[in-house]
Amino acid sequence: MINKYKTPQLFLEDTEHFLEKRELENNLILGLCNGFTDKTKVQEGCVFINATDGDKIMAASIKTAAKAIIAGETNNNTYIKELADYYLENNIDLKGVFGKDFYVNEFSDFYGKQPYVDMTLIVHQLTTVNKLPAATGEFELADSNDVDLVARWALTFEDEKSPAVRNSKEQVLKTTQAKIALGDIFKWTDKGNIVCMAAINRKTKNAGIIGLVYTPEEYRGNGYATSHVQKLSEYILQNGFKYCGLFTDKANPTSNSIYKKIGYKPITEFMDIGYK
Repeated sequence: MINKYKTPQLFLEDTEHFLEKRELENNLILGLCNGFTDKTKVQEGCVFINATDGDKIMAASIKTAAKAIIAGETNNNTYIKELADYYLENNIDLKGVFGKDFYVNEFSDFYGKQPYVDMTLIVHQLTTVNKLPAATGEFELADSNDVDLVARWALTFEDEKSPAVRNSKEQVLKTTQAKIALGDIFKWTDKGNIVCMAAINRKTKNAGIIGLVYTPEEYRGNGYATSHVQKLSEYILQNGFKYCGLFTDKANPTSNSIYKKIGYKPITEFMDIGYK
């Protein structure tokens, strides 16, 4: 049975306990739902649904942008089919789907569109930060004077990561302003220059999720990103969270090696699927 919800708040009231059983795995759904300025408002163009067996939630999905995000509990595709059927029956055009491989593959079969793999991602967890030699420079909170630079770097970051789903300049600028105002974007400065950035992309009950780790090409090779993520991880743990999380591209051995040195351990893999 499919249950649909008009607001993120109503969805979380029924579904949060299910998602928090695997909090790090489901950090994207949890973080996005908790990230709305007003969770009690209807969010136009968004979808919040779950599939139940009696009173037990078996799978859930949200859509806040072009792709759906899928979460499940068992390898029973019955509930994944119910999610896919909901999107089909309501003529909701998806550009792709994100989740663990079993769920996205089954969903794509039922949804009936030809998939291609945008990216395979590794979900990492850190509870203790390893001590490493520090790069030159300082870890600092980004401020309003940094908005234009951070937004420009964020656009470049998106182009390098997945140019097919690039957000508009206006969207990126608005998001950057909001995250800086919340104190969620950080910079590494060296000799008066900002040389690296990173952000707390999402927050769940127990975790701060790091993302938007970017060093411009001319500053790479100096260890800035390693030191920046190390310091940001320490900051998260010192501010009441039990652990840190982040996603990495499985095809990028450099970033995976860097995060392993800091203390991050792989937990599971996700697939980011696009539709042709």
